[in-house]
Amino acid sequence: MSDCEGVCSADQEPIAQPKTGMLSRRGLLAALGSGLAAVGLTTLGETAAYAAKTYTVCKTTDVKVGSGKVFRPAGASAYVLVTQPRKGVWRAFNANCTHENVPVAGAANNVVVCNQHGAQFNADTGARTAGPARRALTKFTVAVSGTSVKVTF
Repeated sequence: MSDCEGVCSADQEPIAQPKTGMLSRRGLLAALGSGLAAVGLTTLGETAAYAAKTYTVCKTTDVKVGSGKVFRPAGASAYVLVTQPRKGVWRAFNANCTHENVPVAGAANNVVVCNQHGAQFNADTGARTAGPARRALTKFTVAVSGTSVKVTF
């Protein structure tokens, strides 16, 4: 009787069956990988839930149309750039330049400028438009409630 049990073709070698009660190498690695993934995903989920917090950053009257200002919300460890590229449209970004992680100066005429090396970003999208920075600014979720601008990061 062949070890193929009806699944081998004539030119294939029989598949070695693992001994009963023993875990195969593939099974061991799969179980280990699943366990590590579960631990890793749980940790990431807890970190994301802990890290995501909404802050009241400023009043709607603090940022004029076409401009942006940098704020440090009470209780936050990061600076936030809030822009108003068009009337009633609000954007929020991490206020650190993606070139060397230094704070940007703010925005004027819908252009965000880093004074250290001259990098420039679009105040509506955060996209890099000039200078040594190679990546866009990191976007945050922004919402307006009454006259308060709230940012989640």
